Amino acid sequence: MTRTLPALPGRSRVHYRWLALVTAVAVLTTIGVADSSGGTTIAQSEAEIAALSSRLAHLSQLSETTANAYDNATAELAATARQINVLQGQLRSSRSALARASHDLATAVIHYYVMGPVTERLPPAFNQSATQQVARSLYERLSLARMSRLRSNYERDRSSLEVTVGEVLRQRNQLRQRSIQIRALLVQNNLSVAESRATLATITHSLAARIIAYEIQRGVRAAKRHDTAGEIQAVTTASSVGGQSAANTVTVAIQSAASAVVVTQVAPSAQGLAAVHYAESQIGVPYVWGGESPDVGFDCSGLVQWAWGKVGVAIPRTTETQWPVLNHVSLLSLQPGDLLYYFNLDGDHLVDHLVMYVGSGPYGVNTVIAAARSGTTVSYAPLFTAGLIGAARP
Repeated sequence: MTRTLPALPGRSRVHYRWLALVTAVAVLTTIGVADSSGGTTIAQSEAEIAALSSRLAHLSQLSETTANAYDNATAELAATARQINVLQGQLRSSRSALARASHDLATAVIHYYVMGPVTERLPPAFNQSATQQVARSLYERLSLARMSRLRSNYERDRSSLEVTVGEVLRQRNQLRQRSIQIRALLVQNNLSVAESRATLATITHSLAARIIAYEIQRGVRAAKRHDTAGEIQAVTTASSVGGQSAANTVTVAIQSAASAVVVTQVAPSAQGLAAVHYAESQIGVPYVWGGESPDVGFDCSGLVQWAWGKVGVAIPRTTETQWPVLNHVSLLSLQPGDLLYYFNLDGDHLVDHLVMYVGSGPYGVNTVIAAARSGTTVSYAPLFTAGLIGAARP
């Protein structure tokens, strides 16, 4: 039975659960390196390894969910900023139009006021002329009509200005909310990363190897029972312990055990090959939340946007916005440079990951390249089919 520790000032229940985890891992590390002659086997400590695996998978999933939310919030922030720039231009135009309408109206009023008294001072005999009476009547009607029209224009421009000002204020408030959301996501991720690092710091080299072996077995079992979530958890946990190479090892084992999706490569396009070349030039560059340049780093969608942008093809910033607008293609007619999209890998029920199809590479025709997740770099990887929903061609 698990005993809940009391919360003390400045200490949350999460803090105590974390202390309990570290203690458990420390004990596991101590017993995990013993050989079979001492009575300790992988089977005996499998429960402890499973608990640690589950915790690392949870932290990895939390990080990826937060990363996707961060990407979407950042994209919305940029879109809002652009919209504010457009509205500010409209605001300047509205103010100029309002100033012109106000000046024209004032001029018309003054002109009417000045001309009116002059006609009133004309000699009575001339004033009684039928022709002059008609002319004066016509002048008054035209002047009043012009002033009415100018007044309407003024009111219209003033109303437009008020609407634009209100929209700018609304967009600025939305911008502030997005900024607050992004800062909160960064804080959440920093806590998750710190906890992951602390967990990994307790894992010895020997225990890491056993965890990866456990993830291979668990991934294979999941593949045989068509458990997509189990496959994903095995890969992400292996990645958090042993990086992209460990994730690739687990993926290959899973694909060997599963009924893998058949992919077929067709004749490549010059643009697709060039996009692949640019993506390959970034191998070794770290995965970075929201990263979209070699100087900063890349996330999965930032890498493909940058690579395709280098060959003159503009695509949206995030996986969620790319998938609906790009041309979908069959997995039986893939070209190098095509993009493979994945759904709900981290439990957010969104299109949340993608890789670029390479074609010929370290994993044969199943080679892809991606900025996979936090803690990895841009790397080649075997094509992973769990969560795969389709392919698209920019």
